Amino acid sequence: MNRNIRTFAIAQTVYAAIVLGALLLLPGADTATTMAAMLAVWGITASVYRITPYRDTAGWWTLLVATTFLAVGVIANTHYFTEVSGGTTSDPVLNNCDSRGYFLDALHHSGMDKGVPESATRRGYGLLISSLWKITGITIVSPLVLNMLMILLTIIISGGITYRLSGGKGCGTTHGKASLAMIMTASVCYFLNSGTVLLKEAGISLAMSLIALGLTSTIAGDSPIRAKERIPYTIAFIAGLALLGVFRHTFILIATLGTILLMRWNNPPRLKQSFLFLALGAAAWGIMTLLTRSDISGIAGGVVDGAAVQSSFFYDNDQHRFYNNLVGDYLQLPAWKRILMLPMSAVTQFLVPFPWNFSRDITFGYTLAYAHIAYPWYIIGGIILFFIFTGWRTAPSRLRRFVVTGVILWLVPAYLFAGTVSRYALPMLPMLIPAAVHVITTCRNSKPFRIWGLCYTALIAVTLIVCHYLQQSATVS
Repeated sequence: MNRNIRTFAIAQTVYAAIVLGALLLLPGADTATTMAAMLAVWGITASVYRITPYRDTAGWWTLLVATTFLAVGVIANTHYFTEVSGGTTSDPVLNNCDSRGYFLDALHHSGMDKGVPESATRRGYGLLISSLWKITGITIVSPLVLNMLMILLTIIISGGITYRLSGGKGCGTTHGKASLAMIMTASVCYFLNSGTVLLKEAGISLAMSLIALGLTSTIAGDSPIRAKERIPYTIAFIAGLALLGVFRHTFILIATLGTILLMRWNNPPRLKQSFLFLALGAAAWGIMTLLTRSDISGIAGGVVDGAAVQSSFFYDNDQHRFYNNLVGDYLQLPAWKRILMLPMSAVTQFLVPFPWNFSRDITFGYTLAYAHIAYPWYIIGGIILFFIFTGWRTAPSRLRRFVVTGVILWLVPAYLFAGTVSRYALPMLPMLIPAAVHVITTCRNSKPFRIWGLCYTALIAVTLIVCHYLQQSATVS
């Protein structure tokens, strides 16, 4: 056994010790079953990464560190939902209304009447959790562990997307680019946090990463793509659509938009793949329309005109008071005015959650404090912006188109929510990370990049200071 393998084996033992220590210091979850679940999550994650062609030492360490953070976060949040708040694992105290709704939905599907009317139940996520409970019993821990696993798989697929788009060309090895993408994805604290709370973002992120991986087959490379080569990417796309059907089927529209934007009209084999994906998207939307008994035109219209926005959340949230006064009656604005306001909405979505008031959201779970460590995202976002403004001149056309598509999809939640619900944009992160990887591997030593770094840092610092002052003033008033 060489030194690296021996060191990593010791590190895995340390992971197990940290998980056991967290379970003993933060009681709430059952020690034996939770310990087994955390070891199983690492086993599944390691097994998936082992079969990838881009695995390397940096990727292994990234996954192990991310798994450790997520495991401790799940245990800490369970401790808060139970011991601290006076609940139990089968009846946790969930102060987040969405989390509580999903838990009640799952109880309803498990045959337990908690006063949830049939018309208010959401079949997808609640049904998934209730199905999981048939194996584990009713407990808050099992869906949190599932979310943890889905985030880890998303990190792996993020590396795969960059690997596909890199094609072994440019500075740095393709393997190195893949692991760098994994490091960047895992370092976005808000994204990682979604694997420790009972929300849909972990599942949607996995779904969109699978769809993005599938879409690389419509643009990656100029050589003809054989039918046999399409199979794994088609399977990934179908799996992503299936997950969207479970977690949030309106995202199928976003997947369809991405497919259209990435069409290569001058490459018949890849255009054929795009049309196949469009047909699959249409079929998925039709199936979900039948299953949910919803009006397809009504949902599509709601997305366009903003009716999908929850007015109570937008208007009655004290944290948004100043911003709400600034944008006015956003829900009543016509589409063209919302488009004109998109730059401001995008900046808001980019900055939220702000890196202060760490304790403000702890009532939703201890890890919400961690979610406010926004600086890694600001750094990565700044690198992506450099790619958009300058760096993309050195990038292959397939990478430019892919990243631009990711940016457009990232702007959809900004349009709908005026940028106030930034977690809805997290699933598009794997489509943006390849831009940052390209800049770091090709432009990091260039003079334009150094100048951009200084100007961007100053701009972000001033913007955050102004936002903090305005938010504090609105709170006081």
